[in-house]
Amino acid sequence: MLLLQLFWTYLKIGTFTLGGGYAMLPLIQREVVDVRKWIDEKEFLNMIALAQAAPGLIAVNSAIFIGHRIAGWKGVVATVMGAVLPSIVIILAIAIWFTEFKELGWVEAVFKGIRPAVVALITAAVVKMARKI
Repeated sequence: MLLLQLFWTYLKIGTFTLGGGYAMLPLIQREVVDVRKWIDEKEFLNMIALAQAAPGLIAVNSAIFIGHRIAGWKGVVATVMGAVLPSIVIILAIAIWFTEFKELGWVEAVFKGIRPAVVALITAAVVKMARKI
């Protein structure tokens, strides 16, 4: 049951976050610190520092940390799969269908509209972390 919770938590975060790992941090914090209470806030900030220092994507590094902390290596598999599966599916779908639709005006408008939201999510994460540090 715990492995399914870990997978589902990171699957939701990976599915509904645009803008990469830094945009995921507020959602990860809300889920693992505030809602599920798997780690406390100090440990979350330490995890971010470690995830940034380690090579690789911050979202995957945080998934590895949380998964291992909560359920060992099985937890790592659950959280990493949950974090990367949405991106893989979305990238495959875009690669298959985007070439047919990229010239449409509304598609361009959607991608231009997403950019400020991504910047806002990253800015919010930086401000929230800076206040606590």
